[in-house]
Amino acid sequence: MSIEAALRAIKDAVLDLQAADYNTYQRPLERLSLALDRPELREVVTKLRACADFEAFLAAADRNEGSLGSGQLKWPTDVEQEFGLVVHLIDRAAQDSNWFLDFAHTFFYSGRKIVGDIRAITKAVIVPFNRDFAAYIEDLAPVIVSLDKSGATSIENDKEELLMALFRLSGADFLRASVHSAHRKLLPEWDENRRDRAMQGLLDAGDIVNVRGATCYVDISSAARRRLEYKEATSQSGPVFNIGNLTNSPLQVVGSGGHATQSTTYSSQNLRELVTFYRSNIDELQLDGNSRRKADVQIATIEAQLMDEPDPTIIKAAGKSLKTIIEGAIGGALGTAISTAPMWTSLFAGF
Repeated sequence: MSIEAALRAIKDAVLDLQAADYNTYQRPLERLSLALDRPELREVVTKLRACADFEAFLAAADRNEGSLGSGQLKWPTDVEQEFGLVVHLIDRAAQDSNWFLDFAHTFFYSGRKIVGDIRAITKAVIVPFNRDFAAYIEDLAPVIVSLDKSGATSIENDKEELLMALFRLSGADFLRASVHSAHRKLLPEWDENRRDRAMQGLLDAGDIVNVRGATCYVDISSAARRRLEYKEATSQSGPVFNIGNLTNSPLQVVGSGGHATQSTTYSSQNLRELVTFYRSNIDELQLDGNSRRKADVQIATIEAQLMDEPDPTIIKAAGKSLKTIIEGAIGGALGTAISTAPMWTSLFAGF
């Protein structure tokens, strides 16, 4: 959806709210709150919310309240703070319609029926907000478009990661894979929102179909599977190894352009050695905070596999991610000072 469409959704909700009565005002408020949370506007609206202290605003208003309808709202002179307060007000109203009625009755009392209070606050607060917010967004449009493109790139990357995780879990027998299992086993650093957003993107693109069950078992479309198979086949720029043992491996090397069947096995002892070495020597690499967190997640995934028979698919995925982080540290400027570099290289040779 475009920025124009998102603003139109806000405008339509406001028009419906203006025409609503006591029995129908709740739904336009819900639609208005949802429209403000559209992806195209979310970055800006989130910042506006952060600009405003809604609870302090309400507390100051309560202190000024006397008899019914005499309450005075102290609106800030800063436009962004005012927008933020109105966004908070709309969110609260959408969540609790009775609170909205009480608020309107206290500060926008019309002296007639309750619907008069609803229309009074709509006219005094929400209609001007709709007009001024639209102008504000139009001025910021180039910035929002840039943010939207950045977000779109991130979502596309997440879609591809989730699809590859499902592909690995489905295996050569084309078994149905669970989105929740792919998240838990291969993408443990993701939160549920990120997982669900990526899954919806794959569904919209037709890359996954036939969602079933509480843990979302899916089929990978034939077109997506062919694309992933091609990607896997062409991603090998160097030799392919048939690994018999992770730390002391008889290697069968197949040169570029050759063909072989790869059989990768990992013993529990090999994995324990890797985990122990990591715990003892990771500090020497002096990883930045983000890289260290990612590395810890992957080693935790490998360590979790030691509780049962290791799953080669999961081990390989976690090992490859960890290998990328470790190689980046060793290959950096600090690399020449890392005494354990040969051991790291040896440990990850199989991934």
